Amino acid sequence: MAAPIAGAQAAESSDRDEIIVTATRSGTALVDLATSVSVVGEEELSQQLDFNTNVMRALEFAIPGLAPQRESRSNCSPNIRGRQTSIQVNGIPVNENIRQSTCDQMYQLSPFAIERVEVLRGGTALYGAGSPGGVINFITRRAKGRQLEVDVVAQTSFNTSKLDDTFTTDLYGGVGQKLDGWDYYVGAAYTDGGVERTPNGGLVPGREYESVAFNGSLGVDLAGGELRVTGTWYREDKGQQYSADGTQDIGNFAPVIPVDSHPQLDEGVMRSTTVALFYDHPDVLGHSLSVSGYYQDQLYRQRDNFFDLTFGNDFFASDSYHDRFGFRSTLVKKANLGAVEFVGSYGFDYTYNSYYRPAIDPAAGDAIFGYVSPEVIFNTYALFGQIELDFGRLRLVGGARQEWYRGEIGDRDFDPAIPGSATPGDLGKSDLALYNLGAVFDVTDAVQLYGGFSQGAEIAQLGRAARGQSDPSLITPEPATSDQFELGIRGRTGGLRFEVAGFRSTSDRASLLQEDQSCAGETLCPLVPLRARQRFWGFEGSADWQVSNQLDLAAVVTWQRGKIFDEGLGRFIEYSTDTVAPFRLTGSASYRPIEPLSLSLQGTYYGAADYYTAAEQAAGFVNTESTFLMDASIRYQLGKGELFVAASNLLDEKYVSVADQGVGFFYYQAEGRRVTVGYKARF
Repeated sequence: MAAPIAGAQAAESSDRDEIIVTATRSGTALVDLATSVSVVGEEELSQQLDFNTNVMRALEFAIPGLAPQRESRSNCSPNIRGRQTSIQVNGIPVNENIRQSTCDQMYQLSPFAIERVEVLRGGTALYGAGSPGGVINFITRRAKGRQLEVDVVAQTSFNTSKLDDTFTTDLYGGVGQKLDGWDYYVGAAYTDGGVERTPNGGLVPGREYESVAFNGSLGVDLAGGELRVTGTWYREDKGQQYSADGTQDIGNFAPVIPVDSHPQLDEGVMRSTTVALFYDHPDVLGHSLSVSGYYQDQLYRQRDNFFDLTFGNDFFASDSYHDRFGFRSTLVKKANLGAVEFVGSYGFDYTYNSYYRPAIDPAAGDAIFGYVSPEVIFNTYALFGQIELDFGRLRLVGGARQEWYRGEIGDRDFDPAIPGSATPGDLGKSDLALYNLGAVFDVTDAVQLYGGFSQGAEIAQLGRAARGQSDPSLITPEPATSDQFELGIRGRTGGLRFEVAGFRSTSDRASLLQEDQSCAGETLCPLVPLRARQRFWGFEGSADWQVSNQLDLAAVVTWQRGKIFDEGLGRFIEYSTDTVAPFRLTGSASYRPIEPLSLSLQGTYYGAADYYTAAEQAAGFVNTESTFLMDASIRYQLGKGELFVAASNLLDEKYVSVADQGVGFFYYQAEGRRVTVGYKARF
């Protein structure tokens, strides 16, 4: 079988030299890649989920380069190396790339349904606009063997400072099997999410929720190839909301209170459906072929209270509709050219995006009184080509991607009398070319030097740019291109595996957001697009060391800096830790003193980020303090599974998350110690 395109399932393996499907789309061993890639396997992810089922917080401690994560599920930062990242589920992009918005798309499947995560760190010409920081691809479970297998997870967690309303319970069950010519796997999950509390028992901003999720995979041998369909379905119902009272400031922890529920809270829901169809064939006219088609439908009925002591209750409602379908294809040709091994990959991609978000009044029959985004339809057409040349110890890779963009403002509920309405019509046309060039050199059979140049691009905020536009042709989806360079070394010796990489990236017109200056003094100020010059640089590394059959050690390190040009000041200013990671070091140890018992300890240090002068701090820029956090777990083999007890923030540290410190106006204490008790098994 040919290696599948990104998103199709990869064979289970704990070996990091396995074939990586996300990085090249043709399938390449990790040691042959001219770029930085992280693979979080099932066991490693399971250990992190013992501490925190917020999957982005779990990945922060396993993946170098990932931005510091906020505590809230709706305020995460999926950026890598300071830039926007494409989030994919089985290769299906789930970001709102017409209008960058909440992080809800990161939580549209149960974390226990994930078999592995492949993370491409840095821009890539293979996926085009939408992935300047890289790709995070969540690959869901599939059957592993011919015997019927059953996966079970049952756990609950609670805050130790004050139990009230803090219990979060997770249940997951899955079943799968490989049979003659076909295989299947289906899973279901339920979560009852509670509130978080600080070490002194105070509330952390957030909300209670209930969610139900399903995932499935079905593969069939067909005409000498494999046909596979994967799917996920997710529904989340919102509960009690807890909010800071609006008096918080840097160094001042405002009271967090349960606020009045939106009068139509029962209408609030987040729902997502994704379906993908893959076909892989090893020989079509001398090529291996991988094609896929996918469909995604997202609905988010927001019913929130933006409470503030000055203004009181501020109920706000909107309905978000996001539909996407697309097609991807990859043809791979391999040939032996004497002393050179040749691999050529090329293909065509198409994506249709539709996004619509009116602000509504549920009490008046869902009457529309404004638009966060009018209906925007956006189509992307792309051709790409990639060449890999293997000279033995030296491998060269180069490629290009050409994208064409066409779109329109739709006429859904168009009424020129409604504030923010946009005149229906075609958007301006634009296109983009991206290039990459890299090399890998085998210093020894087990150590590689790698590096190169790549370009990334993002097209975001079209929904906001379209708001109130009377002439759609004036909106041209100009891509924000970034030039990125990296140099790294990776290898293994004995039981040690390691990787260290340095990077630098620049962009002249990055796609960002700023508050609309026309709404000063309002309780909810909309954000509008901003273009600015950016610079990012830093280094990152990881290491895993199997010291003995009983002891494993691991470490992940990240350090980033970034600057943005401020037109008002006429110079570059430093990014704070809401965008880039300060020096961050995570170290962990797993020890198995006796056969059924396993002990794990993990510590993370965030260094201080004192970039700003006193004058800059007075202008609102934020220096951040250092923080040290520790997590621990005990696992005991019981039958076909493991009984475990885990604690996050074991020392009950009082702190403000690094990302929230950097933002400034989200300055509130993070959760204290949370203990999780559960059982995970495979029968």
